[in-house]
Amino acid sequence: MQTRSLLFAGLSALLIVSGTSSCRKTIEVGNKPLIEVIAGPEYYLTSDSTLVMDKRYTITMKADRAEDLTPNTYFEIVRTYSGGSDTTVYEHFLEGDEQNSFTHTHYFTTLKKAGTERFTFTVKNNYGITGQKIMVFTVK
Repeated sequence: MQTRSLLFAGLSALLIVSGTSSCRKTIEVGNKPLIEVIAGPEYYLTSDSTLVMDKRYTITMKADRAEDLTPNTYFEIVRTYSGGSDTTVYEHFLEGDEQNSFTHTHYFTTLKKAGTERFTFTVKNNYGITGQKIMVFTVK
């Protein structure tokens, strides 16, 4: 009789534990950080565009941590002129609240000759996983 009581109690406990654990949302670690363009006033760029030579423009990016809540640790902007070599024009190691959400406004002046310019915006989390946004501008 006592064996049945212990068996019944053990099965009951198992059902309760499995029932409560199935209600939890599972979040996988390793999601890409989020990065997006934020629109602003005139001369703020939000997508690939054709631009005027030797003119100043602005791009604002917002980087947020992913659903897995992994902190972001690094933000970088790389500029490439007409298929040439990549040049890092801005980098920032994120700390404190910046690891949850970081906004950066980047000002630049276009080439003084016709060509293309590519900007690669990268945010990296502490697992080394990156999120990127690439914008390409044709300069005329």
